[in-house]
Amino acid sequence: MGARISLPSLPSRRRRQRQRQRQLARLKLVEESSSSESQALKPSSNPSPQNDQLDAASQALVYRLLDELDSGSWKPFPSGDEKPILPSDRAVRAYVSQMRNGLSALLGYGPISRNQSWSDAVAYARAVIQNPTDSVQRSKASWARSCSSIHRELKTRFGPAVISTAVKGCQKLIDDHYNGKRLAVSHVDKKTSFREHFPVSKPSISHYPSSSPLAVGAYECAFLSCSLISSAWLSPEEALKYSAICHLSVCDDYWSFTSTEAEVRVRLVALGIGAALEFGGEAVNVLVDGTALQDVGSSSLVSLQGAMAWRAVNGAATAYNGHVLADDCLEDGLVSPQIIMAVHDMFDWRSDMAAGNHENGFAVAYGLGLSDPFHEYLEAILVLAASHPTSGAYAISSITLASFTACRYSTYKYFEVDVELPAPCPRCISLVKKLTTEAGFAWAPKTPPRCLEDGERIRKDCQAWADRYEDNGLIQEGLSWFQNLVETGKIRVLDATVKIPAVDEGADWA
Repeated sequence: MGARISLPSLPSRRRRQRQRQRQLARLKLVEESSSSESQALKPSSNPSPQNDQLDAASQALVYRLLDELDSGSWKPFPSGDEKPILPSDRAVRAYVSQMRNGLSALLGYGPISRNQSWSDAVAYARAVIQNPTDSVQRSKASWARSCSSIHRELKTRFGPAVISTAVKGCQKLIDDHYNGKRLAVSHVDKKTSFREHFPVSKPSISHYPSSSPLAVGAYECAFLSCSLISSAWLSPEEALKYSAICHLSVCDDYWSFTSTEAEVRVRLVALGIGAALEFGGEAVNVLVDGTALQDVGSSSLVSLQGAMAWRAVNGAATAYNGHVLADDCLEDGLVSPQIIMAVHDMFDWRSDMAAGNHENGFAVAYGLGLSDPFHEYLEAILVLAASHPTSGAYAISSITLASFTACRYSTYKYFEVDVELPAPCPRCISLVKKLTTEAGFAWAPKTPPRCLEDGERIRKDCQAWADRYEDNGLIQEGLSWFQNLVETGKIRVLDATVKIPAVDEGADWA
């Protein structure tokens, strides 16, 4: 880089910032790529002009984080008495590179600003840092024009009627089965569960400190699942780099209880924009999809398929599919995002109803007046999953793993209760067998964890996946748990219309 010029007349902070600016101006942030999009993203010699610049406090934080990368002082210190799983040198290098590129991009260095998608992605990233929110206004921001083709196609399959049906279904279920008292729905109180259990979480080096609800939540509830799903089409290292794209929508989604976590939010967003920069192409567009959590489509039809499309958009699940990451056609690329959120909704239905939250596809199923809404929606999910077995298997497995091992979800609590359930469905079993074998996995039903401690081995395997790129059969594990739930019929304990003993008594979502 050449000798640095001493500027004794400047305070040390300003001097380091001037030096940093000279370094950044020389960085080549974008590698050669054969794609036309990547060819358009050329390094610039000066910060690209943006209307939505970081404020002074955020810029100072970015510069400090860059200084920490240079000095090595960023590395988190292990907590507790247990010997941690040490990250591989390769994983550390990948983290530092991606973080540096993302922080630099936030300051305006990198691709030329005349590339609209990239400019919109950076503007969105800066907005998440300075004003995290999950709102209709966010979905209508100017940068939403750069949302992906997956997002745009899904929007043609649902509209306001689907959402109003979900609102109606949520309230009707509570009225029909719980005398209008939503807290009477037996459910896991996710807020309390998270507070009680997150000290035992094992986040990766990219999601520290372990005392941060935002860092741990992003890791356990989004990053891990997204990286495992992406590994259907990418190497472990690539999948883990790429899946940081999920961070922006998580920061917006969790804003109500993490808005003060400025430093963690900057680091998470930097990793996300760094991933978009490295992968280029439509990776930039699916990152922007995170702005549209409250977007509304154009269809007037109301159906189970429309519910799945709505929730894929509403859950910012559009990035993780073979259309964006491989050579799948657009229609095949729609499968994974819809299955991700549909299975998530299945595990979350009870908690969502207790919270009075209509944003759940099963609420649409109930609002449609189906005779057996849980089973009919589950069967529709499995039919879609079996239409593209790779997408279906990886999505089902990854969400199932998170539901039983993440401290926020504690799904195992439902299966501690003793209650009579409907008989297993032969067709559902057949569909799960079909997608399992056609995706190259084994039919090997296995009882999921029965308590928090039972999931400890999997949490360690997930940490080894994230920090050492070690694959210890996590997809087969999650599939085996799901196979067990379907084969035994225990999956019906998740049906909010089925009365079960109280799980978290005294929980209050108000």
